[in-house]
Amino acid sequence: MNRSFLLCLLFLALPFLLFAQSNGRLEGRIQSLKGEALPGISVGLEGTTLGSTTDDEGKFVIKNVPAGSYTLQATGIGYESLRQAVTIQVGQATPLYMRLNTSDFTLSEVEITGNRSGNYLEREGTTATKMEAALRTVPQSVQVISRRALDQLQVVKIEDAMRNVSGVSVETGFGSRTDIFQIRGFRTDQNSIFKNGFRNPARTYRESANVQQIEVMKGPASVLYGVSDPGGLINITTKKPTAYTFQSLQLTANNFGLIRPAVDLGGTVGESKALKYRFNGVYERNGSFRDFMKNKRYFVAPSITYDFSPNTTLSVEAELLNHNQPSDRGIFAVNGKIADVPRSRSLGEPDNYSFYQNRFVQYNLLHKLNDTWSLRHAANFNYGTETRKLVEQTTLVKNSDRLINRRYQDQYYFERYFATQNELYGRFTTGDQIQHRTVAGVEYSSFLLDLNVKRAAYDVLDIYNPVYSSKPKPVDKLATSQDYQDVTRNYGFYVQDFITIRQRLNVLLGGRYDIYDYRSEDYLGKNTVEQKNYAFNPRIGVLYELYGPLSVFANFSTGFQTEIGRTLEGDTFDPLTTTQREGGVKLGLFQDRLNLTTSYFKIKKSNVSAADPRDINFKVQIGEIISEGMEIDVTGEVLPGLNTIATYSYINAKVSSDGTTPKGTRFQNVSPHNFTFWSTYELQRGPWKGLGFGGGFTSVQSRPGDATDSFRLPGYTKVDATIFYRIEHFHLSVNVKNLTDEHYYDGAQSSTAIMPGAPRTIISTVGINF
Repeated sequence: MNRSFLLCLLFLALPFLLFAQSNGRLEGRIQSLKGEALPGISVGLEGTTLGSTTDDEGKFVIKNVPAGSYTLQATGIGYESLRQAVTIQVGQATPLYMRLNTSDFTLSEVEITGNRSGNYLEREGTTATKMEAALRTVPQSVQVISRRALDQLQVVKIEDAMRNVSGVSVETGFGSRTDIFQIRGFRTDQNSIFKNGFRNPARTYRESANVQQIEVMKGPASVLYGVSDPGGLINITTKKPTAYTFQSLQLTANNFGLIRPAVDLGGTVGESKALKYRFNGVYERNGSFRDFMKNKRYFVAPSITYDFSPNTTLSVEAELLNHNQPSDRGIFAVNGKIADVPRSRSLGEPDNYSFYQNRFVQYNLLHKLNDTWSLRHAANFNYGTETRKLVEQTTLVKNSDRLINRRYQDQYYFERYFATQNELYGRFTTGDQIQHRTVAGVEYSSFLLDLNVKRAAYDVLDIYNPVYSSKPKPVDKLATSQDYQDVTRNYGFYVQDFITIRQRLNVLLGGRYDIYDYRSEDYLGKNTVEQKNYAFNPRIGVLYELYGPLSVFANFSTGFQTEIGRTLEGDTFDPLTTTQREGGVKLGLFQDRLNLTTSYFKIKKSNVSAADPRDINFKVQIGEIISEGMEIDVTGEVLPGLNTIATYSYINAKVSSDGTTPKGTRFQNVSPHNFTFWSTYELQRGPWKGLGFGGGFTSVQSRPGDATDSFRLPGYTKVDATIFYRIEHFHLSVNVKNLTDEHYYDGAQSSTAIMPGAPRTIISTVGINF
């Protein structure tokens, strides 16, 4: 595997190495003295015709600049002009960051129009390092899906975006009503989905309307975030208040009854413009290709930023979400094969009910001590409740291949999560050629989960000829099957130094120590379990720039997860431990407009529990599972207006030993080979400027449907297409998803819960910005 991987890397890199670049590229960001992004600032190289204008995040790019020394001039209405010397090198992207002072005369408000969706290729991220860093310098695989890509894909659910990330597949979780993914073969649930750097537990689909970008960091993330799943971490960055005023309205609809109006507002308050705001709101009413699966959703997300001074800024944001959608556990597999029933068939009842609400508040206080050091204090509060009253399937009737048992369930769920982070940031140099970007922090979090479930047997249903609502619900026969409360507290202490030596060698060193405290009260069984774990997790990564845009990297990191329970001897379990070894190549093409990352990884998870052969009521930690493979990611702008996302992943994820599952059994829902491709082209000039079109495909191989590989989800290739038009304040887009009406399956929780994929879907969005 290692030899094949190296040959593949050489094969991929060779043509690009032969493609010598005679020009360079200048990219950067312009901010005010308060640190706010400045859109609409003109930048140009004196003595040339080369120039650009900053976008809504203050970023600019000047392409195809011949190598040499220049003077960059930045000008904008209401700001003093600034000139700065820059040197452009062959085949390299030169970064530049500037701050402009306000001019003495009064500034009348300047209207900024046009597309504010930003770049297709995001070159910077914060997830892997806890500070803003160019992704091409980070010695780890990180993939970012930008707001512009989200818009072109017409993403309503986060899972629609995650299908375009290498090594990631969608899994159906909690009855297909929340976000669950597989990353590099490992299930990624609430522990590894974050929002603005904080863990974000939720038992419903996270809203996409206020998402600015999604970062996926591959591999264990415990060094900065504590408990984490082995495959990776997903961090959702939300839209922020703006220093300019704008309003955006849009309406989205599809052929299954979706009606989704949305609003996005931003601007400032007062003459000083110290107070900025942002507001996102959505109402959604949706049908489904699945019987009885209608939903309603309300979502509002206000946020503000206040500048106390040029050195001190406070940001506060909140979310309110109400979501009404019954759970859907899909269809059955019978005798090792998926039942041949319509993909629309539901095995629940028409009057099934489920209501979820979530409340979220987060604040971030940043204070700049001096040019070297900054302090950050942030906190996150999140709580959600869910009420479910429904009929759902359980098992096949004994000796039958078509009759299933169903039960009636009355469930109440409550969760509350609080966390605070306190961090010290530093930027300094030692010697002439060594630059440091350091972060040290302390984090405390508390998570409470309260669950009460009552159940009763209901009826028997024929999956090939169902008769619904045949008898009244057995409300008077309900018996409590689960009633418990879990409380976990975590204390984390971490430090990291991102070192750059002579502008070519980047070294990432970090470590975190965690104290994890768990207490569970089982009100039904009248017993209490208490457990405390300690874990130290280091990380080291190295990236070296071989030549211009070509770099090689490698990293080693560890992670942990808690394992709750006791052995036959009464001892508590040790944490599940994870190690990852990763190496690869990063390459920037066409003056860094197009980025290519290839990587090889091997992840080993140890201390996996299995049934104790001495007493099956207890477990022993004897298991080990391994996932290894390779990934290729290509993202960016091939030519002006031609954007592309292409990924490939090979994942060899198998059980090494766990005491019960046969050695070599492949991981559930994990396809060995996955391909995705998405590309769009937008006309850049002429009477039809702003008209665009494109499409792509997702190709997945056959994969196990359950942990024992007792049945298979068949492979498939799904084709999507789009056409869109943007002119001044108006935009319109139409996407056709599953153009060929492929019959496929998204994933499975077990042989009794298999989720069919959606048939051909036409989704359209019309919007206006002013």
